[in-house]
Amino acid sequence: MEYYTKLILKSQDIIKLSLLSVLLIMSGCALQNDWYGSAASKAGAEERRAGKLFERDHYGDAALLYQRLAQQPSARQDILRLKAAQAFLKIPRDDQARKNLNLIVVEKLTGKQSNQLNLMYAQLDLNSANAELALDHLKGVSVSSLERSEKAQYYEMSAFAYALAGEFVNSVYARIKLDLYLHSEQKKQSNNGAILELLSLMSEQTLEQQLQEPQTSIVYSGWLALEETRRTYPSGGERQQAFNGWASQYPEHPGQTLISSGYFLVSGFKLSNISMIAVFLPESGPYGSYAAAIKAGFVAAYNRQEHAGSRPDVRFYDTQQAHISTIYRKAVADGAQLVIGPLNKKYIKELAERNDLSVPVIALNYVEGLVKSNLYQFALSPIDEVQQAVQQAGLAGHKNAIILAPRTADGQRMSQYLQHAWEASGGNILQVQTFDQKAKDYSFPVRGMLSVNESRARFQQLQKVIGIVEYQPRRRQDIDVIFLAASDKNARLINPHFYHNRAGSVAVYGLAKVYSGYADKNKDMDLEGISFCTIPWLFEESYQGDLSMSSLQDIREQFPQRYLSLIAFGIDAYAVVANINDLATIPYYGATGDLLLNEYNRIARQLVCAKFKNGEATLIQMAEEPEKEIQNRDIFSGNTL
Repeated sequence: MEYYTKLILKSQDIIKLSLLSVLLIMSGCALQNDWYGSAASKAGAEERRAGKLFERDHYGDAALLYQRLAQQPSARQDILRLKAAQAFLKIPRDDQARKNLNLIVVEKLTGKQSNQLNLMYAQLDLNSANAELALDHLKGVSVSSLERSEKAQYYEMSAFAYALAGEFVNSVYARIKLDLYLHSEQKKQSNNGAILELLSLMSEQTLEQQLQEPQTSIVYSGWLALEETRRTYPSGGERQQAFNGWASQYPEHPGQTLISSGYFLVSGFKLSNISMIAVFLPESGPYGSYAAAIKAGFVAAYNRQEHAGSRPDVRFYDTQQAHISTIYRKAVADGAQLVIGPLNKKYIKELAERNDLSVPVIALNYVEGLVKSNLYQFALSPIDEVQQAVQQAGLAGHKNAIILAPRTADGQRMSQYLQHAWEASGGNILQVQTFDQKAKDYSFPVRGMLSVNESRARFQQLQKVIGIVEYQPRRRQDIDVIFLAASDKNARLINPHFYHNRAGSVAVYGLAKVYSGYADKNKDMDLEGISFCTIPWLFEESYQGDLSMSSLQDIREQFPQRYLSLIAFGIDAYAVVANINDLATIPYYGATGDLLLNEYNRIARQLVCAKFKNGEATLIQMAEEPEKEIQNRDIFSGNTL
């Protein structure tokens, strides 16, 4: 009995110990669950805090907080990366945005999240001017599942991408769809103006073709008819009557508001008694050095104004310090009556989208398809160079062209501009050949585009059959002009190969960067025969006075040669203000060209053209006699504020 009593007592102890162990384990689990719950709760609170920072436009702080949270493994890791990328895009820090997007496991995303990913990738591609990649990402978006605001974003990005790629018809269609998702009448009006600008970029041939084709969209047909009316009646008393006729034919068309608002009437820039100008330029970052050259030219023009008492105050704002809308509102609050800048295309687009621009803006770049009231765009656009190179080649009677451009995103864009402009003028593009900018030997791409390699191959085959024969390589005979999109350094290595491959008689037209602005006869002998159009400031006989290149030697020596045009751009950025009222009808002879304001508020430039002869860049006539040397043009920079 005693034995059983001890056994029972021992069993009771074991049960007590077991119960104690269970209690301890349960207590530990509870503590662990509390810890995990506390951590999850803390992460949730931090994510909510990041969301509030984003809503208050504190994008930098929000981006860093989202990114820090995304570094911890969790079920929401990819969502946090998406949010971090969205915030970085707003700053903008495109490199950090792309880095976060690249870490996302695409297969784990929902359909909505996948749409957001593709939209952000498309925005990054547009920011780097890669239209083709942007369109590829936009094709991955399920448009029907997007919310209304996202559809507006989608069609706006599509319109910009198509415009950048030179596909103006598709860009117009995208903007017609965009109109359905815009709430603000001001945004609708801006979108309508952008449609008209896109139509104005169409060649006569394309417009005529579109007018003749049966159209399923009455809205698109109406836009085509309005553009035809605008071109048929560019001015005069019959113009308004023609627009009224169009209005009666398309009574419900979105373009009605443009006519009723007087959009097609020439309006002035109303600059009476300006006392303060705000200049938006970056002081650091990738565009900082470019902005410094522009600022140097701007300040030089300002300091050399004859009547110092009539000069407005000028205040510079660093666009790297805050969001562009915040900077704009601050400048307005500081009393600015005119804004010059910004320089970055993305900032111009954001400024136009998020503000009513109560104070006029002269942006220092050009965004294709962007039109807005009180927004003027002034840029060193290669479009002006391309159009005039094409015009000169056409006047010389050339027809069949080859384009030779670097194998880069910028080279691809120049090729597209050249191809579109040349074909619009009635010319033929036989081939687009690319080259490596870092190569030391350009004989292969030149021989390839001239078909000299094929000639050699035919000779080698013939030689096997008939033995040794005399041979001179032959180039293709159907080409009469080459458009060369190359820097002066690359062009010096490429151009001699045209002569070596029996293409010395073929005309060669370069773009502005083929000439550095500094004469170097020994080096420029290798550029012999190349024609190009560039800014007048680089030629003493075209631009004289206190702001000529020779007069500003102390300033230009502070910058690399490739920045010369930016100094001239800064000069005109100040000088154009006092003349902008008249630019719609009277050109201003500026440092960067003869400046004219078109009806879409873009300041277009008429350049001077030159040709390399005996190692020197010599000005040539730009009209019907392109090879005739011109006399000195009496141009000076006296018309400033």
